[in-house]
Amino acid sequence: MTVGPSRDASTRPVAGRTAYLILHNTSEVATMDAAGERLLRFPRGAVVFQDGRVLEVGNAGDLSRRHADARPLNANGHLVTPGLVDCHTHMIFAGQRSAEFQRRLAGDGYASIAAAGGGIRSTVAATDREKDDALERNLATRLERWRANGCTSVEVKSGYGLTPSGEMRLLDLMRGATQRVPTRVHRTALLLHALPDEYRGRRREYVDEMCSHVLPEIRRRDLASAVDVFCDPVAFEVEECRRVLTRAVELGLSIKLHADQFERTGGAQLAAELGAQSADHLESAIEEDWRALAEAGVVGVLLPAAALTLGQRLPEARWLRKSGARWAVATDFNPGTAPAQSLLECAALAARLCGFNAEETLSAITWNAARALGAEHDVGHLTPGAWGDAVVWECESLEELPYWMPAVRPDCVFMRGADLALPTVERRVWP
Repeated sequence: MTVGPSRDASTRPVAGRTAYLILHNTSEVATMDAAGERLLRFPRGAVVFQDGRVLEVGNAGDLSRRHADARPLNANGHLVTPGLVDCHTHMIFAGQRSAEFQRRLAGDGYASIAAAGGGIRSTVAATDREKDDALERNLATRLERWRANGCTSVEVKSGYGLTPSGEMRLLDLMRGATQRVPTRVHRTALLLHALPDEYRGRRREYVDEMCSHVLPEIRRRDLASAVDVFCDPVAFEVEECRRVLTRAVELGLSIKLHADQFERTGGAQLAAELGAQSADHLESAIEEDWRALAEAGVVGVLLPAAALTLGQRLPEARWLRKSGARWAVATDFNPGTAPAQSLLECAALAARLCGFNAEETLSAITWNAARALGAEHDVGHLTPGAWGDAVVWECESLEELPYWMPAVRPDCVFMRGADLALPTVERRVWP
């Protein structure tokens, strides 16, 4: 198991790269402004990077004259956006559940599959059997695959350990994997996911253990920056979630919730009450819940792959706009309900299912998603001072991003102003 102090591989210098450069000859640069309030579009624009951050963005001619000493990089007439942000994944696990998918196609529901020994617990068992080095290596490979698809910031949740010791193991391995790759990784401890078999009949004791021992240890060892809970009748009740989240806040950790996925039971309202970073899923939330999230400044995260798998409806764009809430879109990558490996394809689904326009789609997978991670000051946009994380896409207009299916591929992906070669993700892991 990996031990030692945490390091952020995404901030390491990139050897052999010029620290001062200009990305030019774009079809356009499209980015949200620093406050996430409006879309900025610069036809044939340019971006100047210096020391890993954005120095300027704007008209290419003006920037080229002011930054004549910058190393030029040619975008070959393609669209440039910020690096994408996937703000909800369950990326550390072993095995797969394709047989369950076939059962769903035959009409079996989430609860019946779980009752038959499938669902979360089947992945927990496979993950428990897997060797530590294999779990860590597979997570690093998945992170590289996300970067190859244009995601420069990714949230990774634990949750397939369930027991206190199992969760601590996964959090330790997550930290090890993130030291291998240049992707920005936000580690989240999903502490109330499902009740372990050994705690059946002892729910209160389980929640007590999370509050009194696991959370302080996570904080002491800096194993995660946020805590998540699954607030739903198939998982944990509102008051159980409140106890864990309140304790997390007391320890200085950020909080988020899986809320109102299968039934409306108060998860979104709890997120608003506690000032969570995000409330995720929300398939059963109503307009009142979205208004509460808007008033509290909580981002609502939509997970179209899971909704599609489970035959659930997503909210319509027209009343999301009316609510005033911010929304993001994420993959929810997991082996059960969302084996989705492309954030941009999930965004294209959301555009069709909800009615989002191109601007809303871009904000949902950049600035708003960064806000759901508390990282909006540094990533999710290409304005001065932000990290120089950008994507040159193999298309010419912003409107093409949610249009093409399969999704548009990146031509180049920049991390902190450096064009890192896209690896053959099955074989290459960054040292």
